[in-house]
Amino acid sequence: MDYELFLSSNLSCKSLAEIIQSIIVKFVNEKLTVHNSEEEIVIGIEYFSLALEIEDISDIAFIRRHYDLDVNVCIRVQLFGITFNQGIEILFKVIGHLMRQFDWNLMLLENGSDQILRKENGQLIVNNDLDQYQIKYLTQRLLSFLEHSYSKEKLPN
Repeated sequence: MDYELFLSSNLSCKSLAEIIQSIIVKFVNEKLTVHNSEEEIVIGIEYFSLALEIEDISDIAFIRRHYDLDVNVCIRVQLFGITFNQGIEILFKVIGHLMRQFDWNLMLLENGSDQILRKENGQLIVNNDLDQYQIKYLTQRLLSFLEHSYSKEKLPN
């Protein structure tokens, strides 16, 4: 499954990648791989890979206009099918940790357009207009890994 996590961060991509690595290490006891290039920093574990874009490949300006959310960082997320359930849990723990550590705007998109989560002005909103597949995985248990209060409402795609 493909996701994109957008943030409004005042950190460099390198610093943000280091923070994310340290968060992941808290939740998994396995080897973490990191690959740096001029365009991105890729963090990989058994369950998923995260690619922090250094060059604006995904057109953050489009995201700002289309979703009316001030963001400046895109992290592409590739969850691996065979370990999807474990991967999505770890991803939500990482997102929750980032939300507790930083008061940034945040948006999690699935497949490039479906808003799953959106945090703006300190308020977290979980989309309640889900397809049949999203309903199966976006459970109360999964949302509890965020350790953050939220409201549910329809988020436009």
